[in-house]
Amino acid sequence: MCLAVVAGLDPIAHLPPDLVSRVKVLVDDDRHTEAGRLIPGDVPDLFAFSGTPDQGAAQPQAQALIDAGAARVEFGAPRGLTDGRGVHLLGTAVLPQLRW
Repeated sequence: MCLAVVAGLDPIAHLPPDLVSRVKVLVDDDRHTEAGRLIPGDVPDLFAFSGTPDQGAAQPQAQALIDAGAARVEFGAPRGLTDGRGVHLLGTAVLPQLRW
């Protein structure tokens, strides 16, 4: 759902032509599964951190944001199977792997 919102805000994301508009139409029509099927497998990594703690820390955009001077990197919801466990993993397994 957020791709239809955030993709237009990213001036360097190179997405297939008309992808965002096609996804937005389907999301607006509450056809989320169909919208998800349109999104190529590598596109979510342009806009979100996902996977195991090691995979999340290894995603180059997290460190790239820090290296570029970002004062804040948002690891938003959902945060794992439960919020409590997800926040614990972020604090103990993901953040220690990043160079601040």
